[in-house]
Amino acid sequence: MAVWEIVRIAVPEGKQEDFEAVVRRYLPALQAERGCLDLRLLRATDREGVLLLCVEWESEEYHVEVFTETETFAEFAGAMAPYFVSPPETFHAEVVINGLESAR
Repeated sequence: MAVWEIVRIAVPEGKQEDFEAVVRRYLPALQAERGCLDLRLLRATDREGVLLLCVEWESEEYHVEVFTETETFAEFAGAMAPYFVSPPETFHAEVVINGLESAR
């Protein structure tokens, strides 16, 4: 079952666009990773410097046990780390309602 990795990230004021560029630069590498299905980066509109990195994986096990051991993970995490104001909060979630279509 697919699962979303949700990472709450705080970056220094004025550095959001630089951080977004880092994520954008790694999109091809993440897309090439087996098990990585999708990615979204959300920017808070009411909190300066707060972003949510949302990555859809084939399974939580794949993300935790396989991807975190790859060179792509090491490079991506290393490129993002200088922007962290504090350690990111990470958790996994599954979709239980998928949009308003679910109401019909």
